[in-house]
Amino acid sequence: MALACVLCLMCTFAAAQTIQPVDELFAGYSWLHTGGYVDFGYKSPDIVGGFDISNVYYLPQAHNLGILGDFSYHFNGSIPNTGVDDIKVAYVLGGIQYKYHTDTISPFVRAFVGGADHSGANVGQWSAALGGGGGLDLTVWPKLSIRIAQVDYIYSSYAPKYLSGQPTQWNSIRLAAGLVLNLGSYYNPPLTCTATASPTEVFAPDPVKVNTTGAGFNPKHKITYAWATNGGKMMDAGSQAATVDTTGVAAGSYAASSTITDVDPKFKNLDSGHHLNIFGKPDPIPPAKCSANFTIKQPLPPVVSCSVNPSTIAIGEPATITMTASDPQGWPMTYSWSSTGGQLSGSGTTATLTATNADAGNTITVTGTATTNRPGGNPETLSSNCTAQVNVPPVQKCVSIEDWGECTFEKNPKKPWRVDNDCKDTLDKLSLRLQQMPNGKLDIVGYTDEKEVVSEQTLGSQRSVNVKYYLTTDGPNKVDASRVSPRAGGSKGKATHFYFVPEGNMCGGQLEEGTTVDESQVQPQSRNAPAPKKKAKKAPAAPPAQ
Repeated sequence: MALACVLCLMCTFAAAQTIQPVDELFAGYSWLHTGGYVDFGYKSPDIVGGFDISNVYYLPQAHNLGILGDFSYHFNGSIPNTGVDDIKVAYVLGGIQYKYHTDTISPFVRAFVGGADHSGANVGQWSAALGGGGGLDLTVWPKLSIRIAQVDYIYSSYAPKYLSGQPTQWNSIRLAAGLVLNLGSYYNPPLTCTATASPTEVFAPDPVKVNTTGAGFNPKHKITYAWATNGGKMMDAGSQAATVDTTGVAAGSYAASSTITDVDPKFKNLDSGHHLNIFGKPDPIPPAKCSANFTIKQPLPPVVSCSVNPSTIAIGEPATITMTASDPQGWPMTYSWSSTGGQLSGSGTTATLTATNADAGNTITVTGTATTNRPGGNPETLSSNCTAQVNVPPVQKCVSIEDWGECTFEKNPKKPWRVDNDCKDTLDKLSLRLQQMPNGKLDIVGYTDEKEVVSEQTLGSQRSVNVKYYLTTDGPNKVDASRVSPRAGGSKGKATHFYFVPEGNMCGGQLEEGTTVDESQVQPQSRNAPAPKKKAKKAPAAPPAQ
């Protein structure tokens, strides 16, 4: 094992160590060859059930050397034909680990001490443990590796509770494999910088301002700047911001190059990916280099933008689209418009779009184009366009009130408010129909005839309330009371009429029949309730004595 690790180190030592976690967490399967004896002289079996979890924190000045913490648990060990079938072993270990990190195979070796818990024939017996091992990790992603193999030797001891006559030492071999999660990173890419040019396109001899910004530099260190260009003459070449004099430079593409150097002799805090020794001591980082491109240009096209107000319109409504355009050279421009729908009109920098029936539910794109014409130019005409989006919502569907029939109250003049048997049958069918509707409500409109209204002005309201009471309380198919609305409809006859009002917007011109009954003032009456007794009329007073 040690020879294999040495060979791996020799093969990979020259490679850049770009994967250098601050901390790594391993979790995986573990198999244990116990290598010892338990009670009654039985040889402890190999345990195939188990897992291993470990954590390594790598040192800031030795990125390949870390502090190790390890825990493994092995269970369900059994000795055939003995009745011993629940041998458990747990290890709690700490130590150091050396790992040479690469982008592919990363070998490691480790040494540790700690404690071992042997359970089963003698539950909960702890002993000291020590050992070492190593393995190989395969990198599949900067944050994730596969532990191909981990082999550890662990020395511990177990004192049998019952005489065994066998050695108490356990010379265990632990194998493990699983996943390694890499947390944090000591690797920093080489020092970088960004350079910008403003403007990036000019006509000679207009100057170009260049600026550079470094990344990864220590703000307390002294840094120097240097500029060079292949397109003109550099001014203030030793400053962070410089100027390119483009006098006499032909049209084309050029670059201004920047070099930023950390000249502090103590600059050694960053890791370039190449170390000074096998323990991972950081190597100094070279200067940062970058460039900014600029163009000595031919004439530029117009710069345009579009806005729309409003951005959402209904069919037949207009939207105004406005184009803002400017030409870098100040030349005159002409304008044109096009659209993917609607009726478009207008000229200049403003156009009007009107939505048609065919546009419902669509988004219309309006394109404005600004064009310059420069005779003798290359090219002579330059155009730019902009777009604006106009949304036309779909037409919403409306719902219609449905006539669901009526009940009459003509057969029982003594109880003109009572739900009779004929009405009962109608209501039983109607309640089932209402329950089958997922939404909407039922309007019960109660009426009186012209004779009844003289003495019983609220009889129509009472009829509608009593019908609701039957539907929600007396009847066999009790419907939701919140979906039934009693209403008073005036003097149209001795009846209640039923209207189903679907959920949604009403089609034009539709209104609900009657007015809402105040159910706190009109109390419901069961169809089985007796008729109210009539009050006796008082005898007229005797005439005064003559």
